[in-house]
Amino acid sequence: MRLAVILPMCLAASALWAEGPEMHIVEDPTLLPPEVQETRDALIAVARSGDIEGLGDIIEAQGSTPTVSFGLPDDPVAWLAEASGDPEGYEILAILQNALEMPAAVLGNEAEGQSYAWPYLSQMDPNELTPAQQVDAYRLVPVEDLQGFRDFGGWIGWRVFIGPDGEWQALVAGD
Repeated sequence: MRLAVILPMCLAASALWAEGPEMHIVEDPTLLPPEVQETRDALIAVARSGDIEGLGDIIEAQGSTPTVSFGLPDDPVAWLAEASGDPEGYEILAILQNALEMPAAVLGNEAEGQSYAWPYLSQMDPNELTPAQQVDAYRLVPVEDLQGFRDFGGWIGWRVFIGPDGEWQALVAGD
């Protein structure tokens, strides 16, 4: 069920730039809804702690499991630790923190419900980034990865989604 909700959201979001609507970007995290700010701050705090198991506390508190892979692993924290380039999960925590410290992209509208995506770059055409946006992209991925995104036609790096109610919905990479 979760995949049925998250996958279309991710696909629609990654194609947002192709459809032409203007991107709504929130650069100041204090302008996010309080519930979204709270979850973002909690995720950053876990990342800064260096303890990937802290993500499990967030999952337990919210009562729902975020999508971390389109294969829907049973234990998302263990899956993220395995996906990390190191056994402790520090790389994934660094990626999570770096993404969440970027501006957020607002998806949807208030009437239909909004969702928030980090980094904002994940909702943009990588072939049309401004010089400042390219610098932001290189803060997150190496040159080769960004070129791969351009060749693919969209951001396929790690991205984070938080719902309007503060639910951590996803931390995913790939198409």
